[in-house]
Amino acid sequence: MNTDHSVQINKPEQDRVDWPHVMHFGKRLVQPWAVYSFLGILTFILYLLVSSLGSSYRPAFQHLTPSENLTEARRIHVRPVKTPGETHGELPGKTADLISKLKYYGLWKLPSSGKVPPFFIKTYPDDLHTVDDIGVRKRVFLHSLLPQALFVRQEALQRREKLESILGKIECSQENLDFERESKNKRHCPWKDFLAEDEVHFIRNLCRRYRTTSAEALLERVDAVPTSIILAQGALESSWGASRFTREGNSIFGMWTWKTAGITPSKRDEGKTHKVKSYESVRDSVRAYHLTLNRLEPYDQFRQLRRQTDDPLILVEGLTSYSERGEDYVEEIKQIILSNDLEIYDNCTLTDIDLPDFSGPVSNKATRDKPGKASL
Repeated sequence: MNTDHSVQINKPEQDRVDWPHVMHFGKRLVQPWAVYSFLGILTFILYLLVSSLGSSYRPAFQHLTPSENLTEARRIHVRPVKTPGETHGELPGKTADLISKLKYYGLWKLPSSGKVPPFFIKTYPDDLHTVDDIGVRKRVFLHSLLPQALFVRQEALQRREKLESILGKIECSQENLDFERESKNKRHCPWKDFLAEDEVHFIRNLCRRYRTTSAEALLERVDAVPTSIILAQGALESSWGASRFTREGNSIFGMWTWKTAGITPSKRDEGKTHKVKSYESVRDSVRAYHLTLNRLEPYDQFRQLRRQTDDPLILVEGLTSYSERGEDYVEEIKQIILSNDLEIYDNCTLTDIDLPDFSGPVSNKATRDKPGKASL
């Protein structure tokens, strides 16, 4: 009897062992394959969730190096980084992106060493003019223009160094760099006989670019404009990067043109036909402005003063022809330099600079644009 009772009690256990294709899932009996499938799907979903969270916190600049020249054509999107103590409100998206990049490259604050990294933008953000905090807008403008100004200056100084080296090889009068080997002038100097072919080619291009065949005039014109003046005039002409001409055509310095496509000023006087010239990039605008001061006759006084001093507050006296306002314009440039302490930028240099080789043809085609003050 005890044996029968034992069999009766253990029967459920025996039943569970005899059903290998069914298992408990909570209070229900289900097929094992269904449970394993459900657990597999759940694990995969959790894996995807963790992976997506991890990638969202990946550093935005981990694939970049400080020597890369970022342009608008290769923009990256980063979250704006707010500096403690800043009181300005939320900034527009594109300007906020640029501020983040300036901070990343150490350009939001001027480096104490004066060494400026080669961070170049192609255009200014088209929403920069909507920034209400003028202090923020000024810093964005200046510290984005600074590397461009230093690059163009260094180009000019490198040309000058090469020019001086070549002229030092000519052992006769350099009054006139005549390109004709045969000359009826008894004072003709066969200067090409002293130079290699690539050096002759370099001199030819400089003469075309700076519109003179005088060695003395070349030495006067192939030189650099102080950084503080570049920044000050850029700030005034572009309203610290907010002007329509800057937004639509990278025209930082309000250069006028009569022969090429440009932007028509909304307040152009009746009967006038000039336009404000547009450029492919900010650097092209800086180059055109820099060449204008070094080449055109209205700025001969500026170049004469540069032979005597590098003081920007003295040199700007030679820029009365840049604007119809004359002396008032010069005084405003001085005030911008002084009130914004722009002379400290004259001590800056560009690091890791990769300049083109000027032994071949000069790449920038010379233009004949007249300078002028554009309406903002």
